[in-house]
Amino acid sequence: MNRRQFLIAGAGITVAAAAGLELGSRGFEAHWDALIEQLQWLQNKELTSSGSWNPSQVFQHLAQSVQGSFQGYPEHKAAWFTHSIGPVALKAFKTAGAMHHPLDEVIPGMPQLDATIPTQQALQSLLQALEQFTQSTTLTPHFAYGVLNHQDYQAAHVMHIRQHLQHIHSA
Repeated sequence: MNRRQFLIAGAGITVAAAAGLELGSRGFEAHWDALIEQLQWLQNKELTSSGSWNPSQVFQHLAQSVQGSFQGYPEHKAAWFTHSIGPVALKAFKTAGAMHHPLDEVIPGMPQLDATIPTQQALQSLLQALEQFTQSTTLTPHFAYGVLNHQDYQAAHVMHIRQHLQHIHSA
């Protein structure tokens, strides 16, 4: 069974598990296209969340995170943090191949998440943000990790989105 058949057969199970992808030693770039494809597969699906945010709020949060990488984040951690703890945390996540953070923690200074925005509209915003990131040639410092190159940002986005997708389910 190929990955696409596995995704289609996976209705009703955790979306992240349906993708069957791991972030091993092949690098995060290899997972970028698969992540986009996975998100596209979610279009026009009935989605639920096992977390404290509904799927729309999750997608809004993820879009904000991606947009921040090329538009800028409104607030940043202290400089000492973005030059010490932040980069060490990102390196640890990359080494582990996964990110672990509180899934209901908003990005400092970003607009409040709106639970009433239709899920598919929020998902489309995320997909557009990912496309803009791909085309972006100028990146801004991450609010916690500091200055990142395109590869490191891509890894951070893949891990961040994957962690949140673990709580999104297709009906």
